Amino acid sequence: MDIVKRTISEKLAKYLKLFPIVVIVGPRQSGKTTFAKMELPEWRYFDMEKPSDYGRVSSDIEFFIDQYGEQCIIDEAQVLPNLFSALRNYVDLKRGKKGRIVLLGSVNPLLVKNISESLAGRVGFIEINPFSYPEANALRKMGLEEFWLSGGYPEPLSWNQKDRSIWMEQYVKTFVERDVFALLKTSLSPQRQIRLLTMIAHSHARLWNASQIASAFGVSYHTVNRYVELMETYFLVDKLLPYYQNVGKRLAKSYKLYFRDSGLLHYLLNIASVEALRTSPYRGFSFEGLVIEQLKRKYMQEPGRVHFYFYRTLQGDEIDFLVHDKKGLHAYEIKTSITIDSGDLKGFKRSLAQLGLKKGTVVYFGGEDFQLDRQIEVKAIKNLL
Repeated sequence: MDIVKRTISEKLAKYLKLFPIVVIVGPRQSGKTTFAKMELPEWRYFDMEKPSDYGRVSSDIEFFIDQYGEQCIIDEAQVLPNLFSALRNYVDLKRGKKGRIVLLGSVNPLLVKNISESLAGRVGFIEINPFSYPEANALRKMGLEEFWLSGGYPEPLSWNQKDRSIWMEQYVKTFVERDVFALLKTSLSPQRQIRLLTMIAHSHARLWNASQIASAFGVSYHTVNRYVELMETYFLVDKLLPYYQNVGKRLAKSYKLYFRDSGLLHYLLNIASVEALRTSPYRGFSFEGLVIEQLKRKYMQEPGRVHFYFYRTLQGDEIDFLVHDKKGLHAYEIKTSITIDSGDLKGFKRSLAQLGLKKGTVVYFGGEDFQLDRQIEVKAIKNLL
């Protein structure tokens, strides 16, 4: 596979100057190892899922770190929990020295307590995801619609759709047979898990209702929610919380659920061609998720804290995507159409007024950017990304 310069390269360089340890996390097969080796070609590399490397490190962790702890990459570091306390002691001997160790892992850092507790103040986290559209396009020139269909996992990106489907099948199989059983200890068979995954995919970009899925599937809603939490842990889905403000309206209280990679979503929904995507009843929901995921990545590259929400009243007024950063609130309405009719934006405009926002952005599938009126800016998705 050709090497593509990732958008997080600058962030890695900055964090190596700020922290003694940098942790790079993301879903399996998102390019963590390739990225780390490309950015740090002179560094030693050890993989904890490789028996020989695991044995070398685990037999005497302190000795290993003392010998190889400078400019060292350790992959799938979460496999060896005792590593983190040893790393803490090692870096504290020369606390002022930065950029010493890079850890790679497939589990969300917020849910890996042993990393957070052992290395607090000593570590910077970077999240790497499947390719964004610009990164994918740098690997192979492709239209936005093809990228939307295929998703951004690096390895199968240059393959034909049939081979990509086989790759996705094996990816899902690994998740249900390995990751789920490792952490969830579920009694659900792999076949039933795939059925559950498919049911969850049908809830993409909609208000989450665990009880409804649990009832249809024949398990408790607690089981369904635990499964979704595990999918979030492995970066397969993300939750978008509702935005609350005292606006005198009854608001939707449930969160929305989004698959983070559109290719995985389409595999589970059995959408296997651009033509099928164009006519699918899930087209609008899928496009909404694509835009939100790509916008989140753009905002997270900027310095400062940023939070993401949606807004919906029980009367039906809605904002698909709200971003709260140091500059305030930014509102986005997402449309799959190639034309924009101001008559379709009445609920969006009412929502803007309820939140006291003077401007909003409509993202659509058309080809040109333009100013619809004083309040609404329209952005073509291809130009925005």
